[in-house]
Amino acid sequence: MGVTKTEEVVINLEGPANGGTVIGRLDGQVVFVRGGLPGEHDVTVALDPARKSNSKKGFRTGEATAVGQPHPHRVEPLCPAAKAGAGCCDLDFVDAIGALEFKKQVVLDQLRRVGKIDAETLNQIQVTTKSLEPYAGSRTRVRLAVDAQGTVGQRARGSHDVVAVEHECAQWSDALKDGLAQDVHQLQEAGRLTPNTEIAVAVGDDGTRRMVQLQGSAGRPQAEALTGGPLPTVTRTVHYGEGLDREFDVQWESQVQDFWQAHSAAPQFYSSWIARHIPPAGKERASVAWDLYGGAGVFSAALSRKTDRVVCVDVAGSASEAGARALDAAGIDNVEFVDGDVARSVSSLPRGGKVHAVVVDPPRTGAGAQAITDIAKARPRHVVHVGCDPATAARDLGVWIQRGYAIKELCVVDAFGLNHHVELLAYLVPTRGRRAGSRADS
Repeated sequence: MGVTKTEEVVINLEGPANGGTVIGRLDGQVVFVRGGLPGEHDVTVALDPARKSNSKKGFRTGEATAVGQPHPHRVEPLCPAAKAGAGCCDLDFVDAIGALEFKKQVVLDQLRRVGKIDAETLNQIQVTTKSLEPYAGSRTRVRLAVDAQGTVGQRARGSHDVVAVEHECAQWSDALKDGLAQDVHQLQEAGRLTPNTEIAVAVGDDGTRRMVQLQGSAGRPQAEALTGGPLPTVTRTVHYGEGLDREFDVQWESQVQDFWQAHSAAPQFYSSWIARHIPPAGKERASVAWDLYGGAGVFSAALSRKTDRVVCVDVAGSASEAGARALDAAGIDNVEFVDGDVARSVSSLPRGGKVHAVVVDPPRTGAGAQAITDIAKARPRHVVHVGCDPATAARDLGVWIQRGYAIKELCVVDAFGLNHHVELLAYLVPTRGRRAGSRADS
């Protein structure tokens, strides 16, 4: 097994790595392989140039081009956009069962390596899995790039180049993709698109597709209606009932660019999971729940049936405003929306008689040690931590354990069919011991 003149190698693949790659070894050197699956043998890998592979750090990267002994869940690639070079569906060659197992292995590995959670503690955690349906065609929103030449589409993998929108992504729902390329072409012909911007596209409950153009800072871009007039909105409804004392619906009227879970089934599944795990405060006086990084308050609606008062904190701006209107229209009057940075706001949040529950749903960068430390000081009786990146979520969960909490249940959720992203839901409760289950205190 050596390198050929064309920088191709034939190796066997081991376990998955974070980021959608699989680990192989070449003469003792680690190779992170794109397009491979754990346990595949006789895999031909085209190595990236050493200067792009961080070879100084002792590893190489590359792409699987042929597989001698494929994984039993390997299938023919599904995504036309990925085939054209887009960075969207990097796991479109594995079925739903195989993808879920892949992602579970990644999560558990990151808990061990990044979270520093020992094997004994991991064995005590109830680990469940869920693949949201549909596996393909589930996505109801997307952001498309507009390059300097006015080409519209998804970014190419590892590049700022744009793969034209005519190459449809297999994640897109029918309502999102049908006629999208034609609509974009009409906007191009009318001169409505500004180079070096983005287009936010979203579909509401009624199947109507809306688009706005985004420009300015990546953190808070300014939205502009593409057809003139006011900014369009989309309507989304979440049904509540599982794990709650009654059933009800909440309907959001949100701006197109506002954050919303991409998978059509995600808001209801996450809300139900939270409701099932957090018990009601009962007759406890002045009980409070915190919904941190709460955005439009989807989880706050569930928490409103668990405590006397809910405080939803985020810098989400228009999303939080839409949430306040939606919950008010639904007759939910015990949720307060706070516009602020979570890490800076925790110390001043109301606690009532006792913080009954906290839901933490940070962005991909995670909450961080200081924020979790400050939250833990309030000693909430029940915590649900939501993570959309295995490494940062593992780091955050490790901090929770260091601060005296135990993970009772962990659900690995494939809410991102066809790519490597994964969501995890962790239910935690306080323990007597401060450092149980951790090998390190920092």
